[in-house]
Amino acid sequence: MKAFPILAAIFSLGMATAAVAQSVSQDAPQSPLIEVVGPAHLGAEAPPLAMGSDIESRNVLVAGFSLGAAYDTRGLYNSKTNKFSGDERYFVQPSVAFQRTFSEGAWTLSYTPGFSYSPNDVDNNQYTQNFAGDIVWKPNSRVQVHARQDYSLTDNPFETVGRVDLLPGLGGPLGPNYNGIIPDTRRTSVVSNLDVSYAVAEHSAIGFTGGFQKYDYSSTQTATSSISYENSEVINGSVFYSHQFLRELTAGVQVAYSDYYSTGLDTSRTQAPAPMLFVKLLPNQSTEITLYGGGQYARTSERFAVSSVTIAEPLQTNWYPTFGGTVAWSHRRQAFDATADERISNGGGVLAAVRSINAGGGYRVRLAQRLLAEARVNYGDEKALGSYSKGDYLRSVWAGGGPVIDINRSWSVRGDVAYVHQEEFGLGQVAGNHLLVQGSLDFRFKKNLGE
Repeated sequence: MKAFPILAAIFSLGMATAAVAQSVSQDAPQSPLIEVVGPAHLGAEAPPLAMGSDIESRNVLVAGFSLGAAYDTRGLYNSKTNKFSGDERYFVQPSVAFQRTFSEGAWTLSYTPGFSYSPNDVDNNQYTQNFAGDIVWKPNSRVQVHARQDYSLTDNPFETVGRVDLLPGLGGPLGPNYNGIIPDTRRTSVVSNLDVSYAVAEHSAIGFTGGFQKYDYSSTQTATSSISYENSEVINGSVFYSHQFLRELTAGVQVAYSDYYSTGLDTSRTQAPAPMLFVKLLPNQSTEITLYGGGQYARTSERFAVSSVTIAEPLQTNWYPTFGGTVAWSHRRQAFDATADERISNGGGVLAAVRSINAGGGYRVRLAQRLLAEARVNYGDEKALGSYSKGDYLRSVWAGGGPVIDINRSWSVRGDVAYVHQEEFGLGQVAGNHLLVQGSLDFRFKKNLGE
C-alpha cells in the first residue's frame, strides 16, 4: 500500500469538509485546533479532535476519573499452552490538569495515572503513569518559544504516550507515529520537543525545532522474555522558513535531521536528513489542511553477531521519498481529522528503524443534547531498514468507537468497541487480532481559575 492515494484522499476530504463548512453559520465558534500557535511549520503534535463546544482550555482546572471494565479477546497469556486467550479487566483512571495564561504566554500541566486488575491473573496487574508539561512564551512580538515534555510508563498495550487532558496528542512528521499492540510489555516513553520562531517580517518567519524521544521495553511475563525488544532513542532537529502569501495560504521550506539508535539483538543507527516543502491551507475559519513532501537520505549502520566468533557491521544508504498531510475540520457539534504519512521512524519496540506508512482518521459528533458519538481508524505498515532484520514487518489496522451519554454536567457513561488486526513476519507472537469491548462511568470536574 502506498501513501500517494492516501494523500489524494486526504486532500479530497479536506476540500469536501471545506465545502460543507461554507454552509455553516458565520457565528459558529472557531475550533481551538484551528488557532495556530506561532508561524506555520512541521512539528511533533497531531491536530486535536476537538469540537467548538468542548471545554475551553484557558485558565482552567480539570479533574476527574473513569471506572469501568474491559474484555480483550487476546488479553491473557497462558505459559503452559504458550497461547493467548480472552481476559476481562476492571480499571480506574483518574486525571488532573491545569492551564494558566500569563502576560507573555501560557503553561499547562497534565497528569493521568491508571490501574487495571485481572481476576484471572493476579500477578498481571497493569499500571499507567502519563505526565505532560507545556509552555508557550512570547517575550516580544517577534519571538516565540514553545516547549513540551511528555512521560509515560505503562503495562497497558493500548496506552500511548501523550494522551492527557488539555493538550493535543503527539504525532506529525517529527513526532511519534502509530505503532502496533504489543502484549505483555512494560514501556517507558520520554518525548521532549522545543521550537523557537522569529518573525523576520510581517508575514515571514524563521525558526528551528529540536526533539528527543526515548523508548524502553521489557517483558512482564518471564515466559515471553525470549522476545527481543528494540529499545531506541531518537534525536531530531530542523530549521524552517515560512511565508504567508494570503490569509488562506502559507508555504515554506523545512530541513530536518533525525538520528535513530536501537539496541536489541543487534545495535543499529540510522541517520536521515530530510529537506521538505510544506503548504498550509485555511479554506475557512473551521478547516485546516497541511501537506508536505520531500526526500530522506537514510544511512543505516549495524553491528550484530553472525556466529560466536564473527561480528557483522554492514552499512546501507538509500534515498526515500517522504510526504504526508493532515486535514482538520471543527464545528460546534462536529469534528473530523485525517492524517497520512510515509517516512522513516523507530520500530515501536519490535523493530529497529523502519520505513513506515501510517494513516488514520477520527470523527466526533453530538447527536443530541446528551448524546455524543466517536469513531477512529488507524493503519500502520512498518518494514525494517537494516540487514539483520531484512524482510521483517509489522502491519496493524485498528478501528473503534462508541457512544458517550451525558448524565449531567459532571457524569457520563461511555462505551467503546475496538478491533485490531495485526500481521507480521519475523516477530513471533507479537502480532495477533484483538477485539476489545469496554464500558466506563466517567466523572469530570471543571473550575475556571480566572484571568
